Amino acid sequence: MGLALHTTRQEGRATIAARGSIDLHSSDELRSRLTELVDAGEREVVVDLTAVDFCDSSGLNVLVRAYKHARAQNATLTVTGAYGRVENVLRTTGLDRFLIGGAAGEGVG
Repeated sequence: MGLALHTTRQEGRATIAARGSIDLHSSDELRSRLTELVDAGEREVVVDLTAVDFCDSSGLNVLVRAYKHARAQNATLTVTGAYGRVENVLRTTGLDRFLIGGAAGEGVG
């Protein structure tokens, strides 16, 4: 299964709902979408991973780079809905501390 992305905007927040797997073959699409949103002036971007069943290191790299890009533009990027293997990899790598909603003030510099 590839990756499907659906973007919604509501109450000053852009949410990207991802479905499928975020890997080497699909991570560029997510990177492009996140960069476009921040560059277009979105100040609060949420990546909903509820329907994502797999995320490899290329996907993690995209999330970290997008987080840094958002911060450089005075915007926030958070992740929500991670569970199972995806949540485990975020926690194991320590990325949950700044990517998962509510912890956006901390982070990778």
